[in-house]
Amino acid sequence: MGLPNWWEVATPHKDILAGRLSESVFAADLGDVVQGKAPLEYQDSRTFFRKTYLTKGMHHLLETVLARLAGDESRDAYIQLATPFGGGKTHTLLALYHLARELGREDKEAVLGELGLPVSLLPEGVFPKPSIAVFVGTHADALRGRTPWGEIAHQFGIYEVVEEHDKKRISPGKERLREVIETAAPCLILIDELLEYVVKANRAEKLEKVTQGQTLAFLQEITEVVANTPGAALVITLPASHLEQYDEDAEKVLVQIQKVSGRIESIYTPVEGMEIYEIVRKRLFDDLGDPEIHKEVAQSYFQLYHSLGDDVPAEVKELGYREKLERAYPFHPELIDVLYERWGSFPTFQRTRGVLRLLAMVVEDLYARKVPTPLIQSSLVDLGHRDIRREFIKHIGNEFDSVISSDIADTGQAKATKLDEKAGSEYQKYNIAKGTATAIFLYSFSGGGRKGVALPRLRVAVLRERIHTALVGDVVNKLEEELWFFHSEGGLYRFTNQPNLNRVIMDRMESVTLDEVEATFKEILQKVAGKEMEVYIWPQSPADIQDNKKIKLAVIHPRQELGESEVEDLFFYGGQALRIYRNTLFGVAVEPGNYPALEKALIKYMATKEILDDRDLMGTLSKESREELSNRFKTLSIDLPGNIVAAYRKLGMAGDGSVLWKEMGMPPIGGQVSLSARVKSYLSDQEILLPAMDPKLIINKAMGQEETQKNVDDIYALFLKTPGFPVPESENVVIDAIRRGVERGIIGLKLDSKVFYRSPVRGLSHEVILREGIVLSPEKAQELLEKEKKGEEKGPDLPSTPKPGSPDGVDEPDEVYTPSPERAVKQLSFKFKVPWDKLSSVISGVVGPLKAQGADTEIIIQVRAKNDKGIDKTVLSTKVKETLDQIGAESLEWKEE
Repeated sequence: MGLPNWWEVATPHKDILAGRLSESVFAADLGDVVQGKAPLEYQDSRTFFRKTYLTKGMHHLLETVLARLAGDESRDAYIQLATPFGGGKTHTLLALYHLARELGREDKEAVLGELGLPVSLLPEGVFPKPSIAVFVGTHADALRGRTPWGEIAHQFGIYEVVEEHDKKRISPGKERLREVIETAAPCLILIDELLEYVVKANRAEKLEKVTQGQTLAFLQEITEVVANTPGAALVITLPASHLEQYDEDAEKVLVQIQKVSGRIESIYTPVEGMEIYEIVRKRLFDDLGDPEIHKEVAQSYFQLYHSLGDDVPAEVKELGYREKLERAYPFHPELIDVLYERWGSFPTFQRTRGVLRLLAMVVEDLYARKVPTPLIQSSLVDLGHRDIRREFIKHIGNEFDSVISSDIADTGQAKATKLDEKAGSEYQKYNIAKGTATAIFLYSFSGGGRKGVALPRLRVAVLRERIHTALVGDVVNKLEEELWFFHSEGGLYRFTNQPNLNRVIMDRMESVTLDEVEATFKEILQKVAGKEMEVYIWPQSPADIQDNKKIKLAVIHPRQELGESEVEDLFFYGGQALRIYRNTLFGVAVEPGNYPALEKALIKYMATKEILDDRDLMGTLSKESREELSNRFKTLSIDLPGNIVAAYRKLGMAGDGSVLWKEMGMPPIGGQVSLSARVKSYLSDQEILLPAMDPKLIINKAMGQEETQKNVDDIYALFLKTPGFPVPESENVVIDAIRRGVERGIIGLKLDSKVFYRSPVRGLSHEVILREGIVLSPEKAQELLEKEKKGEEKGPDLPSTPKPGSPDGVDEPDEVYTPSPERAVKQLSFKFKVPWDKLSSVISGVVGPLKAQGADTEIIIQVRAKNDKGIDKTVLSTKVKETLDQIGAESLEWKEE
């Protein structure tokens, strides 16, 4: 049984469930609280504390201020909250504000107990309600409103003490301030966003022609007064460094403030370490569920990381990380960390508030869709969600909207999404490509120097229960190949708004023409065709392929359909006439539907080569991109020939009236072979092409039941002509089979008057056997041998002593055998009747041998055609006579009846 989904365990805040999230839910504002305009969870003290996780820093600060208000002079009187933007300082001021308000109630001891603050800090007897004064720099009007000293005195109810100084915007000095503070004590002064006010005040002082620096003078005076007044406490917030949204003067002002207050301040950090996890959980969830389930989930992830060894960062295998997993539940700590540390370093991204707002949207989205997962990880953030995407883009620029749409998430059109659909299986089930790309995007940005993520850290962001650990590395490789704004440099993956090498290649691919593709394809085909067969690449007509006894391979054009007549004719015609040696021709074609992928690879190969040759374009690429381009071209150059050979998987051969196509399947892995070698190997494995022949095939295939003898050359030709017959690789295959068959008594061999049967065939070359030999049935061979014994038929004596080192592995006589002079014919003339469909045999079996003897051969053909219904004269004139004229035939006689 698997781990439970987080949404089955934890219950989000009711506003999240109801879809009522608004900016004000996380935008804590001290000024709004003082004016009574804030949401209930900030305005009401009890509600605020119930929804607030008190960090160690906040707890220590509350205790310090409480003790100070109670008269403990050993505690810090002036405290500065110096945190990064959005680091929880405003929330901390709110906690101090509400604490001071609660101290005025009768049940204050109960409140302190709930907050974990010691009641013993309060003095015995009556403890007066503390006075509270709040000054918020973002709310203050530096030109017409009250100054900080005027506002503080006003809220304490003794404005008249500093009224004149307030109106003249001149700091009142220590004595006036001491009168205000001592009268209000015990008192708490909270000053928020002081830097912004000082910057505005400096500009106002220039307009009013007032001596500049009055606020800084006031700050120095009040810090000294508070430090020497029992029961008084001052807390001021400052950013940790100057903010980008201010002008250059802000940094100077910040340095001045730090110099003025630096001698007596105490700096507190409200949020540290894992406390951010508790803050997030407390704010976003009403119920976190069973803590035992939290431990179970944390232990499961912890075990997963241990099983991965060096494939994940060392820190996630330490015991402390198991605690982080448990304390961050239902979030994975890596998601909160990347938002808090990476995105939180942007000046415009308020750390705690920004993290809360983003995670609230993520929780709302995942809860509504019920995405199955034990923990919420970076890979599950939906960048296709309009509001979530906007939260990121507003910090990095609108140009990244198109980056996300193109590569990561955009209603099924983004490349990562399409990759999941194309890969199917686990990819599609868990959106592996989209999730990995999303995680990389989140790690790609930072206000500091860290940008990008290494593969070990990426595994932590993506892997969860049921996802195979090897998928992350696999999908990263696919993302590198497919995405346009995805970059890999120095072992780090990240997105930028600049197109990567894929986009550069894609742009160049669009300029490649189909003619150029076909030319390159043919060029590579010529290199991989091989010499194991006589290869014809992309023949256009039957005349392009010779009709001879050689084993031939026609490589069909990839765009030609296998059923087209142009393809079929290649196998059955040799020019204008019927193809004689049909069995010697084989064809290979690309598997239907596979050419587009092959064509794309060809175009990518050509585009990559063009970019490498373009010096100007290469100069614009980074060193890493140039190296990657070179490696890609090298890989394409190695893979493309093999891919082309593998694509030609359909094997065709002449059948009975039509072409038979067979599926050869994928070539064996390891070692590239030529196309003709692959075809020849397949034909041999299927026993279609024979490197050796069983002698019984000669009797069973080449000789009819009534035939007792047949010329060797006719037998060889019959195997080459007859579709469905196995094809001997060469004439030597047939001759060797005859020799073995004679020795084993399967067939006999007659040459002139000499008969061989159940004996070695010695003293005869392959050429002589092919040209003059006659294969005999066993019965005919025995019959002739019997006659020979009786002296009825005698042939010339053949030398029996073999000549060493004879060719073809055959013992030869000392002299080449020739017929005896008395049996030689000087002139030959004969007339015969032959079926029209056997006419090709006359050419090969009659004319061929005569021409081989060097005879001057002339053929006179007599044709008789009869049809009781009549022969169309148009056919005679436009077909028959025209053909005779075209071939240069001499008409000796023409009669029509």
